Amino acid sequence: MEEIKTTEKEQNRLPLPQVRIENKGSVTRVYVDGNELNGIRCINFLHDRERSDIPVLRMELLAEKVSIDTAQVFELPEVYHPFYVSSDQLVRLGIMTYVQLNDLLEKKLL
Repeated sequence: MEEIKTTEKEQNRLPLPQVRIENKGSVTRVYVDGNELNGIRCINFLHDRERSDIPVLRMELLAEKVSIDTAQVFELPEVYHPFYVSSDQLVRLGIMTYVQLNDLLEKKLL
């Protein structure tokens, strides 16, 4: 999956979360703004003072279901290709129009 990157200027404008990491032996817990995150597989703490004064925490989360609410569509790995079709292809085949597609998007049905 593509990594979303922000510039340091953008980072300085964002309301940054408060992160607390507790480690007790083999158990590590991560809290973001006081709420514990579940399903954490891996965490990496980075602090590269030459690039930014802001430390970075990278995490891998296990999830049964992932929902992405965005106007952008990310290309899925090939294993998922049998389960989706592009909206452009639906329009080209005459199954729906762009007006119908946009209507469904506005109603949050797609």
